[in-house]
Amino acid sequence: MTDAKLVILRHGQTDYNAKHLMTGQRDIPLNKTGEAQARQAGGLVRDIRFDKVYSSTLSRAFNTAALVLESSGTQKHLQDGDSGFRIERRAEIIEMDNGDYTGRCKDDPDVAALILKSDHVPWPGGESVDDVVARVRKFYEAELLPRLEKGENVMVVAHNVVLRAFEIVLGAETPGVKRKIPNAAPAVFEYADGALKRFYYPEAPQTPANQDAKPAQKRKNGQGPAI
Repeated sequence: MTDAKLVILRHGQTDYNAKHLMTGQRDIPLNKTGEAQARQAGGLVRDIRFDKVYSSTLSRAFNTAALVLESSGTQKHLQDGDSGFRIERRAEIIEMDNGDYTGRCKDDPDVAALILKSDHVPWPGGESVDDVVARVRKFYEAELLPRLEKGENVMVVAHNVVLRAFEIVLGAETPGVKRKIPNAAPAVFEYADGALKRFYYPEAPQTPANQDAKPAQKRKNGQGPAI
């Protein structure tokens, strides 16, 4: 069995992120900070030769993926023409639908209260985390796992709740801990002998305007918890 890597990362920063607004499935583009974060992330994964790259259907995820590939300088085999890369957009990994609360400030008391319940209670007119986990699990089992079993390296660029859903599906979430996923900080999952062995975070990109301020609870030597 050939070793494989699954890299998942959140898109770079948007103006909604910077203002603590509920973005959900609204198609808000990267801002300048987000573009810089994506380019930094490219340097962190430059040593991984990707066989397949996915993004959500939203522009902030797709453009992050393109900037990561471009800035890595090592993914020319994925180029599609002179100015693009082969990136497959998938609706299964779009951000959680915040329904009627899309565009609201996360700091508003009623919004903050709903965030605490959103693991199992859908947003009015939207989804719950459980709903996102269900679609991410189907996507992983149908699309990603067969590629990993063939020894392919895969990158997925998506969103905060989607990446948390991946951690749940892959058994990498710390029980009882709900944390923010930092913008454009790659998580690398290693797959070998028919199972995910471990995951780690390369040193996360840090900029003064990073929406979540601190990279994912910085771990000693970049290591994540055992899977």
